[in-house]
Amino acid sequence: MNTLLLFISVAFFCIFIRLFYLQILNYPYYKNLSDVNSLRLIPERAPRGIITDRNGEILATNRPTYSLFMIPAEVEAGPTLDRLGLILDVPVSSLELLLESRKESRKFEPIRLQAHLDDNLIARIEENRVHLPGVYIQMEPERYYPHGDFASHILGYIGESSEDDLTRLKDEGYNEGDWVGKKGVERTYDNILRGENGGVQVEVDASGVQRRTLAYKDPIQGQTLMLTIDYKVQKLAEDMMGDNVGAILVTNPKTGEILAMVSKPNFDPNLFVSGISFDAWNKLIKDKTFPLENRAIQGQYPPGSIFKLVTALAALEDHVIDTNKVFLCRGIFWYKTWPYRCWRTSGHGWVNLSTAIIQSCDIFFYQLGLLVKIDKIYEVAEKMGLGNKTGVDLDSEVAGLVPNPQWKESTQHQPWFPGNTIQMSIGQGYLLTTPLQMLDMTSAIAMNGTIYKPHLLYQVVDQKTGRSVYNQQPEVLRDADLDPTDLKFIQSTMEKVISNDMGTGKKARIPGVRVAGKTGTSENPHGDNHAWFTAYAPAEDPRIAVIVLVENGGEGGVVSAPIAQRLMQQALGLEVTPWQVPTPGPTPEEKPTPVMGVAP
Repeated sequence: MNTLLLFISVAFFCIFIRLFYLQILNYPYYKNLSDVNSLRLIPERAPRGIITDRNGEILATNRPTYSLFMIPAEVEAGPTLDRLGLILDVPVSSLELLLESRKESRKFEPIRLQAHLDDNLIARIEENRVHLPGVYIQMEPERYYPHGDFASHILGYIGESSEDDLTRLKDEGYNEGDWVGKKGVERTYDNILRGENGGVQVEVDASGVQRRTLAYKDPIQGQTLMLTIDYKVQKLAEDMMGDNVGAILVTNPKTGEILAMVSKPNFDPNLFVSGISFDAWNKLIKDKTFPLENRAIQGQYPPGSIFKLVTALAALEDHVIDTNKVFLCRGIFWYKTWPYRCWRTSGHGWVNLSTAIIQSCDIFFYQLGLLVKIDKIYEVAEKMGLGNKTGVDLDSEVAGLVPNPQWKESTQHQPWFPGNTIQMSIGQGYLLTTPLQMLDMTSAIAMNGTIYKPHLLYQVVDQKTGRSVYNQQPEVLRDADLDPTDLKFIQSTMEKVISNDMGTGKKARIPGVRVAGKTGTSENPHGDNHAWFTAYAPAEDPRIAVIVLVENGGEGGVVSAPIAQRLMQQALGLEVTPWQVPTPGPTPEEKPTPVMGVAP
């Protein structure tokens, strides 16, 4: 009996020691396990910040929607997934894979199964709630673009974070399932717009059914982003572009503020807010007009005769001619055995630099380019920002291409021929630019060589107080360091392109306003010519700069100049001339010289 009593005493002592170890020494550990099993933290997504134009017109906001979530730890494969697959009309195998991927790690973190639930689906889920442990419905803010495809390449779109996003933003506190900006200002200013998520802590029973709410943290909405865009100017630009393919940009050359940026065709960012369907995505990426491409900063085109301004400045800076120098245009120019033609087949006769710009004489610039040489043309083009990104606050901008002999030797493995210089002198050949780059070039001329960095951010406004917490200031991108006398000559001549009855840009005239501009028609090897026009106004005190590119549009002075005229009227607060579909008429206009080979 003594031995038995001793044995029982030792046994109870061991049990006591074990209980002391579990309940006293290891209390925090097991308390945490208990909480994990009985407590759930259900995150609540913060509404994204509102995006407006410079005058407060709402371009992107939020609206409530219902989403379906699943907590992997509380869902078992079998009847639950079978029933869920039947309700959602999705393969059970896909739900099983999703469940399996979270069984070992983050199994208590909710997974969003479907967003934007309709009333019928909500009713079916609620009817089956008792058979769906670990599955719940939650109201969330959903991104909404009230104007549909309006300014879609500026705004961009959002989507659920991918592995690439999480890698890119690993230091920003993003988690799987968070919504992030994928394109446009939604991506550039995601850290301002995203806000701070909140959540609710609830207690659940052994079946995963919520019993009570323990704590709640309010989500904090992101800041309001006010853009430099003017809704009225942007709307007019989109309407005037219509179904054409191309790009339009309107800026303030004194600040770099972008008042309008249009790329057509465009897309509806609302397609992406709930997760774009495979069919819709496939349609977008297979569209041969590339609606997802922002042609204003990603489209690369020969600039055509607008580039003649660069050739002219290079010649004046190099002192190879003065403004009185004349060349003879007979409609065709022979370099050795190679013919290069002017858009006016009968020729312009004897013309000086001013007349050559006003009437856009190709043959004058063929001869001028050979006189200046390619290195000087390349130098001035670089000084004016061509071949370099502008640094605009959007993703995926391209740099374009300003070729030179070194580039051709390294990429084409051929020497630079005089014919290459002839073609580049009128904005053809290997030369490629974006519309925004060419508008920066126009702004450089308007602002006596100073180029301000183009930007879309105007202000950041605190969503609680309504007060501005940040104002974007103008930033000088570069100084082209051009001779003031040469610039004044070019500025004066660009005015005559509009005001002179023989000028190719006279369709951009605005009564009572001095307008300076240049037309361009660039050769397109894949179809009809591209129609360019760029201008600024008022010429004596530039407040507006504009560029219009219509792909396959034909003649810039006929098609693009009237669009620019109306945009300048709108931006300057003037009465807008009623729109008429432009038709080719007797107005002289430059046409690209057919590429007949490159003279050795």
